[in-house]
Amino acid sequence: MKYRIDFHVHSENSKDALGSFQQISYFARKREINAVVIADHDFFSLEEVVEVNGVYLIPAIELRTFFGHVVCLLPKRRFNPKSAYHDPIEIIHKVEGYAIWAHPFDRVFFKRIKKIMPDAIEVYNSASFPFKSSSSKAFLLAKELDIPMVAGSDAHLPEDVGLCYVEVEASSIFDAIEKIFLGKGSPHGRSRPLSHMIKLFFGRILKKLD
Repeated sequence: MKYRIDFHVHSENSKDALGSFQQISYFARKREINAVVIADHDFFSLEEVVEVNGVYLIPAIELRTFFGHVVCLLPKRRFNPKSAYHDPIEIIHKVEGYAIWAHPFDRVFFKRIKKIMPDAIEVYNSASFPFKSSSSKAFLLAKELDIPMVAGSDAHLPEDVGLCYVEVEASSIFDAIEKIFLGKGSPHGRSRPLSHMIKLFFGRILKKLD
């Protein structure tokens, strides 16, 4: 069967995000997304893959590093997120996780690009601005380095889940992930609506006030 996976989603466990696992799974189902990677900022929200309302939630963590943001997917052991700042790939591989370079052209200079070799590059990210140019540059980088491509909505609102995803033919969710990291997935994506950005802005203010 075909699996669609959104590789970058934040839950309410991230300080700047909104949405419970129930809400995330609801919007994933609306967009026919089979699985969502929960990559909260510097925080492990899940210990293992769980299924909520027919949607797989996959454990990950988004790390702030010298090279920008790097997602550690499916680590077998927890670690101190701060320890990954200077060498995220080495730390992620030590815990047997997958390393994904998230939105590589958002906050880092091009001269740093070749200093890390992740397991995949996020070529579509709904929150990236400008969306088209950052996506084009990420595609070129992935092809230059011959690295698999993934896509993630970077949803901080549950309504944005599934705006970006990877599609692949597979026999199970774990088979799907393995095939995507072998370069067999097809990434798809679009930017988030301006109205959602406004809603998130006010949502963050209300969250701080709670």
